Amino acid sequence: MINYRQININKGVEMTKLLFASLTLAALIFSGCSQKNPEVDATTGNKANSEMSTADKKANDLSGMDANKMDSNQKTKENMNNDGQNDVEKTIAALEANINTIYFDFDKYDIRAGMNSKVAENANILNAMDAANFSIKIEGNSDEWGTDEYNYALGLKRAKSVKEALASYGVVKNRIMMVSYGESNPACKDSNKACWDQNRRVEFKLLP
Repeated sequence: MINYRQININKGVEMTKLLFASLTLAALIFSGCSQKNPEVDATTGNKANSEMSTADKKANDLSGMDANKMDSNQKTKENMNNDGQNDVEKTIAALEANINTIYFDFDKYDIRAGMNSKVAENANILNAMDAANFSIKIEGNSDEWGTDEYNYALGLKRAKSVKEALASYGVVKNRIMMVSYGESNPACKDSNKACWDQNRRVEFKLLP
């Protein structure tokens, strides 16, 4: 004899299990869906942050490039300035190396015969294009004989004689300045005739 009551109980149990299983599955599905959106948002946020970081990095790189370029340009400019100054100094040194020192007789300030050709050569150099923009300093000197005051005056007279001679060869006087060192700037310090002859002189310096 079929026990319908038992069958109904079994069906009820099975329905309960099926319902429980369905509820569990639905919970899992909803749980999965609820976790999905934050993950996408997080990914999107990370992507945005990554793009922003990349943009910032590019901007920083460009800024760094601009800074480096400015530094490079500044260094180039400084080097150009330095090179230009060195070129001027080299030109002056080359010119001064070819300018003759003018020597004088004892206790004299007029240019002796043997020095006239040297003064003319100096005038040619000082009138040349390479030297035309430079000022000229004429330095008068004397030997150790005589008082300091006398020798300073003698050195200045020697410088003036050379200035006038240069002017006669076409060197513009406004370019020329004079100074006397008297006996205070000897080329030779020995006390003998050879040294005294070297110290009675006029020398030339070029100024930019």
